[in-house]
Amino acid sequence: MRQLYPIRRPLPDQSRRGTVLVVTAIGAAAMVGMLLLIVETGMIMDTRRRAQNAIDSAALAAAQSLVRQQSSSSATAEAQLFIQQYNNLSGGTVSLHMPPATGPYAGRYGYCEAVIQMHSANTLFSSFSGSLAPTVNARAVAGYRSVSSPEMIIALDKRYSPGLNCVGNGQLQIDGGVITNSQGWGVDEHGASVPGAINGYGGNIGSNGTFRGRSFRIGGGVNNPAGFLPWIAGGDQPLRCRVPLVPDPLINLATPMISNGVNATSRGRVQISSTGYTGTLQPGIYSEINISGGNVTFQPGIYVITGGELKITGGNVVANGVMFYITLKDYNPSTGLPDSADGESLPPTNNAQRGGITVTSSATLRALNNPTSPFHGMLFYLRRINDSAVTVAGNATSGQVVGTIYSKWSQLTLTGQGVFNTQFVIGNVKWSGNGDMLLSPSGYEFAKAGLVYLVE
Repeated sequence: MRQLYPIRRPLPDQSRRGTVLVVTAIGAAAMVGMLLLIVETGMIMDTRRRAQNAIDSAALAAAQSLVRQQSSSSATAEAQLFIQQYNNLSGGTVSLHMPPATGPYAGRYGYCEAVIQMHSANTLFSSFSGSLAPTVNARAVAGYRSVSSPEMIIALDKRYSPGLNCVGNGQLQIDGGVITNSQGWGVDEHGASVPGAINGYGGNIGSNGTFRGRSFRIGGGVNNPAGFLPWIAGGDQPLRCRVPLVPDPLINLATPMISNGVNATSRGRVQISSTGYTGTLQPGIYSEINISGGNVTFQPGIYVITGGELKITGGNVVANGVMFYITLKDYNPSTGLPDSADGESLPPTNNAQRGGITVTSSATLRALNNPTSPFHGMLFYLRRINDSAVTVAGNATSGQVVGTIYSKWSQLTLTGQGVFNTQFVIGNVKWSGNGDMLLSPSGYEFAKAGLVYLVE
């Protein structure tokens, strides 16, 4: 018989067992490292998301404060509130710049740049490596941008009451909207009481006069909602009270100077009263223009008046393609200073000489017509801190008085009748006519109301 022997299996290769163990250890370490890296990346992304959300809301809050014409310190406090309380974010370094210090909106008033720098939370990865948690940066810029709107009157001064005032027996008809920032008291469109931040009504209807228009947006309240009539008889109530403040849509409009169209030739003082006078005026710098008679033609261009007033109360006046800029004696046509630094500054309370505008005749006045100019469509432009009165009256026909009138802190007095193709961006408005006056679009659509947006 054949003898059977047991089969012996080969012993495991000890070196192979060691190799598997090393590979397994390395793989496990790599997986743990990858997991830690994923956790770290996720925490960084979460921190960045929260930081961006917080800084976006901070920039918007600060810009809204600027729209409400609050101080920079109030805007800063509002932004901090949104970061720390509403977004529960602390430990970061926040910088606010109003106006922005960098980017395409640098130096532009009405915009806020908010920047935050902070560390993400420490993880095992950063703790194991002995390094600080990564730094996260976030930035946002918010401000107001113009939106298409048919506003014919934008009354900016929230301090003045009433912002929109009817003291005559006629009807002011507005083929478009009216906005006033006045914070006066009264009632709203439903008759509910509106508390005021200042004394007096936000909008007032006196005597037997009325306003008729497509919309009336009042920051405060009014005394008589029935005096605000819809554009189409029987239409919906056009009045809305307690609406948010609207920013100055022309706050970033350039100051007229030589580089954008001003002729620096000094023309002196012009006073024309003789009925037999016939002459032509040229663009340039005047100390005063006062016309009460004669036949006067203005050549197209920019007319700067320093310290005095523009007054047209008679005569046969024709001015096609013009803009009148009314400023103070210290105006420098080469630099635009000090005018270009006005921003939202309030008018001075001293007796500094500054002139206004009075147009009470049947003059033909049509705005600057130059699409390459920043003032295309502008008829009257008062330096921002010039709060002298603007008076417009007469019996104009359609196409006779055309353009935008910008006087940030002035009172506008409207009286007379006829059709004026004019838009008013003004401090406050008083309608005192006993006839019917129509404000109709000029076709330029120069100034448009704005809303606050994130722009960067």
